[in-house]
Amino acid sequence: MKLGRSFLYLSAGLTALYMLLPVIVVVATSFGGTAAYEFPPKSLSLTWFAALFNTEIFTTSLLHVSLPLAVGVAVASTVVGLFAALGMARLRGRVADIVALLFSAPLIFPQVLLGVALFLFYARLNVALNIVSLALAHILIATPYVIRSVTAGLSGIDDRLAQAAQNLGASPIQAFCFVTLPLLKSGILSGAVFAFIVSFSDINLAIFLSAAGNTTLPMQIMAQMQYVSDPTIAAAASAQIVVVSLLVILAQRLSGKVRA
Repeated sequence: MKLGRSFLYLSAGLTALYMLLPVIVVVATSFGGTAAYEFPPKSLSLTWFAALFNTEIFTTSLLHVSLPLAVGVAVASTVVGLFAALGMARLRGRVADIVALLFSAPLIFPQVLLGVALFLFYARLNVALNIVSLALAHILIATPYVIRSVTAGLSGIDDRLAQAAQNLGASPIQAFCFVTLPLLKSGILSGAVFAFIVSFSDINLAIFLSAAGNTTLPMQIMAQMQYVSDPTIAAAASAQIVVVSLLVILAQRLSGKVRA
């Protein structure tokens, strides 16, 4: 028994290390003290983080494009996904399966092909490529994550709770706001976090739908890698990792308080 448990722990540890190894390499490289990519770094320095925040193209991409875009997409996708999940919860049988499949379609198709399709669609409608058109594309791929998260939360809620509230005099809207919605906080929050991460880390759609003035951080990192070879790029990637990690930790803490 102990040998089997030790093997499981070892397997889990090695798997986690394998999955985290690229992140460890990038973060460690960003703290290097030389102008070359070194792992492990021979000396530690914050030089490249200072260079990152002193480089206008990176600060613009991070603070004025990627972060506002991801926040807006998270809010819009959460609202759309919440009401879509509530509507789907009322469906039954084959119709429910078909609707669920349709909402999952953006996750089934390769995002590169989806980016090409949206580019041609926008061109057909003479829609200019800007931050709004990119946000609409991100909402398209982020909403299914919210729907799945909220749907999972709805599966654990007893419908009789809302019915009891209405029997006690609450209107349907009041029952939803004061009974159903608080019970869905964890699922809604998880969906919003997923939507933020999807938008903040997307590059497949941004390749086709970005325009001058709305270059996202992942796009800027990819563009710089073609012309620049210094750890500033690693520092930019590390900043992206930190933002996503802090958001996930915050969501976990808030979810824990909601459950409590």
